[in-house]
Amino acid sequence: MNPLNRLQDLTRPTGEEELLDVAYPTPRLHLTLRHAAFAALAVMLLAAGIVVLNSGGAESAGSAETELPVVGAAVPVAAEEDGGELVISVVGAVAQPGLAILAPGARVDDALHHAQPLPEADLRALNLAQRLSDGQQLVVPAVGEAAPEPEAASGGGGGGVSLNSASVTELTTLPGVGPATAAAIVAHREATGGFGSVEQLLEVKGIGPAKFESLRESVTL
Repeated sequence: MNPLNRLQDLTRPTGEEELLDVAYPTPRLHLTLRHAAFAALAVMLLAAGIVVLNSGGAESAGSAETELPVVGAAVPVAAEEDGGELVISVVGAVAQPGLAILAPGARVDDALHHAQPLPEADLRALNLAQRLSDGQQLVVPAVGEAAPEPEAASGGGGGGVSLNSASVTELTTLPGVGPATAAAIVAHREATGGFGSVEQLLEVKGIGPAKFESLRESVTL
């Protein structure tokens, strides 16, 4: 057979070509404009939520930092409990004798800065760390003069023991006052900045009305 005729026979349509067509399935997923809008809105809401959570955490951390207690300078106890000024009388070997108005909790050294002791003043005879009380008189002796008794220096109205300047040993000379009670008097004096009245002895632990009556005439400010 002629090769050309053989080629024509092989390429002649047989009617079975349609059976060889493959029908591919149509995809069922169809994204509409509405679906795309919902998806975009969801993404925006998720991003906004993340931003809010992060900013809330930062604000909480900032609040925690601002709420931390700040450690500052301690306020003197005397200044807290006694808001009034102290009026002190300074006499003796000073350049400016007279009244000195001092802050609560002031000490003898503060009064001397105001009164300006003279060169002949004997400052070693004074307790510069002693707390002052309102109405107290401070006598500054000259060198060679006898130092004033504690009760005289504190401006007391009699010859009793000064509640504002007496030591524990001196307080134990009072009737019915032992070392423990004397120490309690000194502790109360230091905590309050000094006695403003004799009646404040009733605030001292261990001193009741009966003991106070036995001490009233023996103490001064």
